[in-house]
Amino acid sequence: MKKVMISLVAMMMALGVSAQHKSTSSTPFNEGKWMVGMSASGLDLSWHKGEKWNIDLEAKAGYLFIDNWMVLAKLAYNNSTYGKSSFGLGANLRYYVEQNGIYVGAGLDFRHAHGLDDFLPEVNVGYAFFVSRHVTIEPELYYELSTKCSDYSGLGIRIGASYYF
Repeated sequence: MKKVMISLVAMMMALGVSAQHKSTSSTPFNEGKWMVGMSASGLDLSWHKGEKWNIDLEAKAGYLFIDNWMVLAKLAYNNSTYGKSSFGLGANLRYYVEQNGIYVGAGLDFRHAHGLDDFLPEVNVGYAFFVSRHVTIEPELYYELSTKCSDYSGLGIRIGASYYF
C-alpha cells in the first residue's frame, strides 16, 4: 500500500509539473497570434507646436511573427483646430518586454491632408493591460517627427483597446 501511495504522489507531481510547464509556455505574445484594435489621442493628451487641439483615431492590426515581436499596420484619421483633416497609413514594429505587457515600438506613418503629404517616423512605449484573456487596454506614450515642418512633430499619450487571438 505504501508503494502505491508513493507511486500515486509521484505521478501527480509529474502531471503537475507537466501542466505547469505547458501553461507557462502559452503566453499572450507567442508567435502566430493576431491583434486588432483601435486607439485615440489628442483631446489635450498630445502636444504639437502648430495645433491647439486635435483628435487622432487609429485602427490597427498586428501579427506576432516571432515570440514577443509584432508587426502592425495602421489606418488613421486626424482632425485639428485649423480645420485640416488628414488620413494616414502606417507600419510599426513592436517588441514586448519579458511577457509582462510592457512594449517598445518604432514605425513610419504617411499622412495626407489638403496641400500636405508628410512622413512621420514614430517611437513609442506602452503597456498592454489584460482585462480579460484576450482584451487589453493599452496606454501608450509616443513621439512623432514630421519630415516637412517641425510644427507637426509632437509628443502625446494614446489610449487604445485591442483584442488578441
